[in-house]
Amino acid sequence: MNNMKRHVVKLVQNVVKEYASTEIPVFDEICCGLGLDVKEGPLPYGTDGTHEGRTICINSAIQNEERKRFTQFHEVTHYLIEKDEDLISQLHEYTWSQKTGYKEPLETLCNIGAAEFLMPSNIFSRLYEEKGFNVKLIPLAARYFKSSTIATTIQLAQVAPNECITSVFEYGFIPENTIKSQNQLFDMKYHVSKLKWHVVYSASSPAANRWLAKYTVFPDDHLINRAFSQAQTLEGKSKIFFPSWQESCTCEALPYRKRVYALFHLTPPPNTNQLTFMPDLLSETVS
Repeated sequence: MNNMKRHVVKLVQNVVKEYASTEIPVFDEICCGLGLDVKEGPLPYGTDGTHEGRTICINSAIQNEERKRFTQFHEVTHYLIEKDEDLISQLHEYTWSQKTGYKEPLETLCNIGAAEFLMPSNIFSRLYEEKGFNVKLIPLAARYFKSSTIATTIQLAQVAPNECITSVFEYGFIPENTIKSQNQLFDMKYHVSKLKWHVVYSASSPAANRWLAKYTVFPDDHLINRAFSQAQTLEGKSKIFFPSWQESCTCEALPYRKRVYALFHLTPPPNTNQLTFMPDLLSETVS
């Protein structure tokens, strides 16, 4: 999967180099260069965008500009992937024996491509090199790039200098079969209620060989819940839950607008004391 991630990032970088006149590309300029036709109109509930051939359709009901921009570049990445025979072949080989099928990894790759369009990795890397690599970069970089915190969470993992996983958590109802499938990971007492802290988006760094699936449940006494309850960023050793096992690692959890953004360090991050801090925008703190 990591080879495919790198392949998608390179595809995006090549397109930006060829067609963009600015370091952070403009959607209309990229579409013009690729010869894509863009339409806006009603789409089924839950569908933000679709594409067919060279035509991209964006749901006209989307009001949030950040979400709209992410959807636009997500669909552009769909087009780029489908035109790349080598990448499609890799994707088919990767999903041949996967129970989840073709769609989930494809959507992951499109999310990674969209994040690269919106927040070029070379610029994003300069931010963390000056600020330090930590979870507080998510809302700060989102404002810097005028992008969503979800897209920033994905891109933070792609530029990570260590083996890590980034995740967005929400507290709410999840499918009951998801709860049952995770009973082996922690005691049944955590499953009294179907309202749980669970993963809604996640991404892994290029060095990581594991990731968190959507709807992965975290117990009520986890650092994620404590950060939200205390309304402050917390850091400490905590467990991370994979499909058939769990392990301990350093976790940073940041509550922000009814969600918790987490950074799980599977290997130690760089020493932030050896890095300088950015003035102006990145000098503010988030609690």
